[in-house]
Amino acid sequence: MAATLEDRTGLLTGSRPAGSVSVFEEYLRPNVYGRRDACLMSNNPIPAIRPARRSDLVALVEFLATAPHSEGATDTPGAPVAGNLANRLVAVYGGHITGAIHYTTGPGYTAAITPPRLGSWDEDLAARLLSAAAARVRRKHRAKLIQTLVAAQGADAMGAALVRAGFNRLATLITMRRPVTAADLGLPVSDTITWRSYSRLRHGKFVATIRATYRDSLDCPAMAGLRTAHDAIRTHRQTGRYRPKRWRLGIIGHTPAGVALVSALPGRAELVYLGVVPEMRGHAVGRALLNRAIRDAAEMGAPQMGLAVDAGNTPGLRLYQAEGFRETRRRVAYFVPKENLDTLEA
Repeated sequence: MAATLEDRTGLLTGSRPAGSVSVFEEYLRPNVYGRRDACLMSNNPIPAIRPARRSDLVALVEFLATAPHSEGATDTPGAPVAGNLANRLVAVYGGHITGAIHYTTGPGYTAAITPPRLGSWDEDLAARLLSAAAARVRRKHRAKLIQTLVAAQGADAMGAALVRAGFNRLATLITMRRPVTAADLGLPVSDTITWRSYSRLRHGKFVATIRATYRDSLDCPAMAGLRTAHDAIRTHRQTGRYRPKRWRLGIIGHTPAGVALVSALPGRAELVYLGVVPEMRGHAVGRALLNRAIRDAAEMGAPQMGLAVDAGNTPGLRLYQAEGFRETRRRVAYFVPKENLDTLEA
């Protein structure tokens, strides 16, 4: 079953009054100054959006400490200002900060944008902040995969702002956890599978196998084509503590059947990716890969194991539940589709 992708019409084909433009289109439309940030000019009677400055630090800390929790936001109202101020944009009106947004970038051309914080909920301002952040990570950092995670409760309001900003709904992501015990050291692993750990010499085989697992995948299928498998590996290596010995390639005969990549996070092991090539699906390869990953977690001494799965991936969800994983949280993922990436870059 393919993942259900809502709001696929997104920004350019969404319903709105004839002759009007979306926030995303307005933000990107050139003005007489030859700039794309027409909405951001200080002489407009709306908040100006710009990068945070050192002079904003005190006001920004105060704003984030007192601003209410935005609809669908996943951070806390009192979240401190962390990291480089260059990774924050602020909305300023009348000399006061009325909104702020933060983004992070990572290897593999990825960027994560947190839902904006606002003095009071304003869908238009939220959309403008999201548009500005997406344009910045695309132009400055060449991001290909630009994502935002929204709490499942309150997703409708923030989701509307995200769609106006040029994002599409990607999937509902289910976070799952499972205790790991000494008994897991004896989990059965198929005798027909030969296991190979990741190394520089095997990089090409891992890339080719991961690329093959993307075909007809039920996990976030809308992401297909945004990045290469090589980009994905660069991202996976930065998730927690990279453990190449725990990155497994399963081979049946002479044919790669799938991969299971496990990393170490504080207090747990994380299954950062599990994929089976199409020809091997339906033959219990996924269960063998998962058992191998759980055994790796036990050998690492991790007290528990975590993972995230697309709610639309019914076979994968059933497999994880059968092996003792239980849901701990749901979030809705949004991303900038490829056609809007090209517009951001223009």
